[in-house]
Amino acid sequence: MIDEIPQAAVEALEFYVYRLVDPRNGKTFYVGKGSGQRALQHLRAALRDAVPSDPLDDCIQKILASGNEVTVIIHRHGMDEPTALAVEAALIDAYPGLTNLVDGHRVEFGAAPLPEIIERYAARPAEIRVPAILIRIEREWHPSLKAEQLYERTRRYWACTPERRTPPPTHAMSVARGLIREVYRITGWEKYRDWPADRDPSRLSTGRDKWKPGQLRRGFVGEVDAGLSHLRGCSVRYLMKPGAQNPITYVNC
Repeated sequence: MIDEIPQAAVEALEFYVYRLVDPRNGKTFYVGKGSGQRALQHLRAALRDAVPSDPLDDCIQKILASGNEVTVIIHRHGMDEPTALAVEAALIDAYPGLTNLVDGHRVEFGAAPLPEIIERYAARPAEIRVPAILIRIEREWHPSLKAEQLYERTRRYWACTPERRTPPPTHAMSVARGLIREVYRITGWEKYRDWPADRDPSRLSTGRDKWKPGQLRRGFVGEVDAGLSHLRGCSVRYLMKPGAQNPITYVNC
């Protein structure tokens, strides 16, 4: 295994995007971006950890235990950081089943069928007149979700404090890819402290869901508000800050 990237190569690489490949099957299991020695840091961490700390660590340790070495591919180099972030995100979309714990940069610009892209950008802006909490469920959303699945994946588990809003939200809106997918009238709130015991089994299991010990999260209880069904499919992109990581946005409260 290469222990270090020589300085001359580091300077030539600038920012780069790399792939970690399992030599046993030729599959890419991780995509990352960085500079300097970044492409080797995961391998070093896996060698240090007696017990794997995450899916990536576990995958690397299994490869090494089999007598093989992880193949490191420099997929693209000589970039500035914004360009590297865009390339990294595109590759994360292109290789399903990765061990990455974080989605690619600006996931809202990720892979999507052309009809969805047209719908997303041609949709009329939503005119929201009620106090509402907008909840983005990007990783949990799929066009084939059943109504109950959409509800469960929208309503919890969020680090938010809706009771501090004035007025508090009366409605919750499920948002994915910049569009309202459903509108719910809120009838109450639940609190969750235990993970994974509190985890709804219908949610996607990606290995990314980690809570800090004792962290409080909330979820609303409610029902579909048929009176606001006209908001389904409307765009709320104008309400979202580009690149914002917080999945929660409040409107009129």
